[in-house]
Amino acid sequence: MPIGYTKSGARKKRILILCSINWSYGRNIILGARHHAFTSNDIEVGYGNWEHGSEEKLSDLVERQQIDGIIARAPDKAFESALLELGIPCVNVSNVLKFSRTPQVTQDDFAVGQLAAEHLLRCGCTHFAYWEQERSYFSLERIRGFRETLGRQEQHSNITAGGSGPLIEEDTWHLVRKMKRWLKQLPDQTGIFAVLDPYALDLIGAAREIGRSVPDQLAILGVGNDEFWVDFEKIPLSSVRLPAWQIGAEACMLLEKMMAAPKGKHTELIRVPVTEVVPRQSTDILYTSDLTVQKAVAFIRENAQSAISVDDVVRASGISRSGLQRRFASLLNNSILREIQSARIERVKFYLRETDMKIATIAENCGFSDSPRLHVLFRQMTDMTPAQYRQRCQFEKLG
Repeated sequence: MPIGYTKSGARKKRILILCSINWSYGRNIILGARHHAFTSNDIEVGYGNWEHGSEEKLSDLVERQQIDGIIARAPDKAFESALLELGIPCVNVSNVLKFSRTPQVTQDDFAVGQLAAEHLLRCGCTHFAYWEQERSYFSLERIRGFRETLGRQEQHSNITAGGSGPLIEEDTWHLVRKMKRWLKQLPDQTGIFAVLDPYALDLIGAAREIGRSVPDQLAILGVGNDEFWVDFEKIPLSSVRLPAWQIGAEACMLLEKMMAAPKGKHTELIRVPVTEVVPRQSTDILYTSDLTVQKAVAFIRENAQSAISVDDVVRASGISRSGLQRRFASLLNNSILREIQSARIERVKFYLRETDMKIATIAENCGFSDSPRLHVLFRQMTDMTPAQYRQRCQFEKLG
């Protein structure tokens, strides 16, 4: 069978994936799309990249390689217009524009903000702030999810300030100077949500320069979980993980459907769920003057690998079960049991990400009586199996 043809003798559909490789987010989108293409009998992947303003016209690149469809990160109207002028199926994997004129696959950015708020609430923050990116729809959605989630918690709805910056590639020196002025206004015990990891890292650096301690005074959370950035500063960064690999795979599946029916009207908008915050030192804090709750949470975290129960935590706290439950609900917006489960699952995730331990061994090391019990709780809390989580982490590390 000649290269480039299916078993039936038809020419394979040829696609381009136009996405920057400067960030792990873009690399993982490419990997997810290529993975689906390689498992398909009907698609092959072209080569090269293109950006608006490139010397070669996009139409010439498409004609030269006989391209049938494109997956692209089109963050502005000019790039989007260049795609539309081609007259071939295209899928946009950017969420910068509020309205995309092409079918779109991206993450649920509102859920990103929800997860960020929930995580900072569990840190016991008494004030909240955010840093957004100007002129970007994904940023607006993340902040909307953040604000609405906090607004539902009457005792935790104190959003003291919001800051904003230009695109992350622009003028870092002036950006950090602006951040330092902004951070000086924030009270202690403020949880800060930055819509991208680089902003969060700049905030950590700016805080250090003005003598504000992270996380003792300010808890800082980013988005992207880029393996390069999260360990870039001395203080490792907590970050919301984005499903970039899944976005690429979904985009390739959608493009395959569109190429099979090129004359159909396609207006799809697919938002891939976002389900996880990866906690690190930048938010490893519990702001509360309630020594009983501090003691209970410390007990849970220290014993996350054991089969501890709610009664064990109650005994360690020294007060009644009902009293401790009320304090957890009020201060942490969580139950004792849920706090135990969250701590155990975080430990499981660590082993799945960082080791090649068998799942049965992980279950034993994390206090589960058997791997099926681990499987059930893990799926309840993450919407995926332990094996799926490990596979996703492995793909992301390739990026």
